[in-house]
Amino acid sequence: MSLFFFKGQVGKLKSDFDIEAIASPGIGFERFCDLENVKGHPIKMHREISLINDIKALFKLIKLFKKIKPEIIHGNTPKGGNLSMVAGWVAGVPHRIYCIHGLRYQGATGFKKVLLKNMERISCRLATDVLSVSFGVKELLKKESIYKGDVNVIWNGSVNGIDTQRFLSDNIDASELKAKYQLDNTHIVFGFVGRLVKDKGLNELIEAFVKIYKKHPQTRLLLVGDYEKSDPVTATTKNIIDTHPHIIFGGWQKDIRPFLKIMDIFTFPSYREGFGISLMEAAAMNVPAISSNITGCNEIIEDGYNGRLISSKSAKELKNAMEEFVLNPQLLKQMSSVSRQYVIDKYEQKQLWDKALMAYKKIVSDV
Repeated sequence: MSLFFFKGQVGKLKSDFDIEAIASPGIGFERFCDLENVKGHPIKMHREISLINDIKALFKLIKLFKKIKPEIIHGNTPKGGNLSMVAGWVAGVPHRIYCIHGLRYQGATGFKKVLLKNMERISCRLATDVLSVSFGVKELLKKESIYKGDVNVIWNGSVNGIDTQRFLSDNIDASELKAKYQLDNTHIVFGFVGRLVKDKGLNELIEAFVKIYKKHPQTRLLLVGDYEKSDPVTATTKNIIDTHPHIIFGGWQKDIRPFLKIMDIFTFPSYREGFGISLMEAAAMNVPAISSNITGCNEIIEDGYNGRLISSKSAKELKNAMEEFVLNPQLLKQMSSVSRQYVIDKYEQKQLWDKALMAYKKIVSDV
């Protein structure tokens, strides 16, 4: 799944590089390779810690790297990045780029947190170049003694920028969706897109919305995404989502653009992020956001300009920010008017691709 973060960018990089892809086998991986016209090497890698399987994957990667002799390895995700950096170091690959999308240990505790932190340290130390998707993650790496070396952020950050023509509200027809959910101009729709898990602040969002709805019955909450067993919401939260008459459960969607179009305010009370891609997509669709004031997200949302920043894990602050938009339609209109241009100026996709290509060419030339 993480390979699709680079959709389209691979084509740009192929103007100067031959690219091959490695990931766990599956239909998604095959589809990515076909879409980007690259050779694929399926190697099973478990997302969670699995010692025996991880060792098997490591030896397969070492064997592969010795066979194909790549000039550059670009590793992503905590597990894929760690295995590829170790294997690349053993195989003597000259350029090993570790791209950090976020710090997964932030959501862990105890021994698991210590282990995940040390995995990050190993990945960084065995990399010849470390990239971060945001300036916030870059600062955390030094602050938390994960890596003291140089960390690069391409342009203003993000993995792949934002396709501003794809996420253009004028091109999307959401009339059928509005009719399906019985929404009209009298309603104020708060929305969320992402994994429906504790770590994304779903418990706080549901608690805040229930209070908002009692005072302002014209409000609605639209949830787009799936639950995950590894980080479940509380039973109370799940029950409210299932039974509340005006919480709309959209489930997982291949195309989220029509759902973004029918939202008035995007709510994103996440506990941790590397970079809030969904915030960027919502902003491109003229939807201002209420977001946790956390790494990555506070580089996309400027408090008071294109949204509101709140403390994570605070249902009270979230509820107050939601109510501010309900009581002040002019504020909502003003923030909507600037949201799209803000992300175009900082994260337009083709500009990021150009700068990414320049960054990789520089890495290769700096011997």
